[in-house]
Amino acid sequence: MSFVETYATDDAVALAARIRAKEVSPREAVAAAFAAIDRVDPALNAVIMRMEAQAEEQLAALDRLDPAATPLYGVPVLLKDDCQSYAGVPSANASRLAAGFTRDYDTEIMARYRKAGVIVVGKTNLPEYGSNATTEPVANGPTHNPWKHGFSVGGSSGGSSAAVAAGMVPIAYANDGAGSIRCPASSTGTFGLKPSRARTPAGPVSWDLWGGLVSEHVVTRSVRDSALMLDLTDGPDVGAPYFAPPKTRPWFEEVAAAPGRLKIALSLTPPVPVEVTEDVRAATLRMAKLLEEMGHEVVEAVPVYDGEAVAEALKLMVCAYDAAQVDDLSKIMGRPVDRSTVEGGILAAAERGRATPAPALLDARGRMGAEARRFCRFFGDYDLLMTPTLPQAPMAHGYLDSDGLDLDVYLARVLGHLGFTHIANVTGQPAMSVPGGFSDGGLPVGVQFIARPGDEATLFRLAARIEEAAPWAQHLPPVHASRG
Repeated sequence: MSFVETYATDDAVALAARIRAKEVSPREAVAAAFAAIDRVDPALNAVIMRMEAQAEEQLAALDRLDPAATPLYGVPVLLKDDCQSYAGVPSANASRLAAGFTRDYDTEIMARYRKAGVIVVGKTNLPEYGSNATTEPVANGPTHNPWKHGFSVGGSSGGSSAAVAAGMVPIAYANDGAGSIRCPASSTGTFGLKPSRARTPAGPVSWDLWGGLVSEHVVTRSVRDSALMLDLTDGPDVGAPYFAPPKTRPWFEEVAAAPGRLKIALSLTPPVPVEVTEDVRAATLRMAKLLEEMGHEVVEAVPVYDGEAVAEALKLMVCAYDAAQVDDLSKIMGRPVDRSTVEGGILAAAERGRATPAPALLDARGRMGAEARRFCRFFGDYDLLMTPTLPQAPMAHGYLDSDGLDLDVYLARVLGHLGFTHIANVTGQPAMSVPGGFSDGGLPVGVQFIARPGDEATLFRLAARIEEAAPWAQHLPPVHASRG
């Protein structure tokens, strides 16, 4: 077995241990990452930019870091091509309007990546402006699911999740405004945790992106990688508008801690009009049975709140933010906002956003806040809420076509496909998608867990025990870098 095959199945913690033991150098790890991308990305289209020159710069900068004090020293990662910027590298957000847009500074997450010693080797695909639950942008073309060609990897962090699932890197940056970490993780059989609101920094680019709905983190191969990366990136940045309760100890230590006996609510009832397919229902019930066998109490219970009101308010806000974003980019780039530069769905959303009066937006935020409080009261009786991550398995490309569908049909399909995820963005609670098996068609299915505000610790503890009892890392998709 060549090192590329070993590299493609190691998680980041294991790879970093090899580097510290001098079994392999950071340069060899980076070379393996590029070799893995070469092997599988032509079939997937997950990586839209290779960053060889920047990788060389980062490798040279490793000399200033202490390997013993840098847990992920020399580990290759990928960066989703949206909110987080590497100085001097274009950030187009999968948009023809923003092609060539470049910042001359690192965003705070990227600065923390440098301090962590990870090596960014490229950028990953996403839907235009991250506003879809699939990754099929006109600007870059679709990303294919490594489990089945022609099927969605979810969105918006679809390129990142596909790259991790296919063994290109063990960790890829992702963010989540309505399910954009958890949806792709569910769709590709990877682990995805959305941290609490303000747990990780969004600046200096964003102050209040999507009204505080967006959280920054990663998609990973293992639970411990996610926990360690959160340790390396959490904490507020200057001017952060929100505050997350501080951790009591490193997240990485929570992975080894026992969760205790948890009272877990199980809901198979989506908050929006959509059907949960039988194979997804069965996978979720199998997970519930596993949890009971582990000693937890699982109780069927449905949170009481107006999910449709939340969805309608969310649509209104997203349209307004789309309008603000494209209009701002139009001024910066000197390009028109029309079908030559923007997909039809974003164009229609922006038009609706411009036509929405400010009082209506404030009312939408108020309605979301009121329902968020109702939802959070549910956690006075339960430690966790367990649901399917998505109501159905990954769909064939085209179902969530943001360029060709009527806006209302498009928005209804997106929020219907996300189903259970977006409420945790509204409330700011931490939530995760854990691999839960496969659909009847052989595609991955995830199970979601939502914790009390600020309680990532319980999620990491439980996820690690699930990973031990029902390991997922040995399930490799047909398109995987270890296959040679």
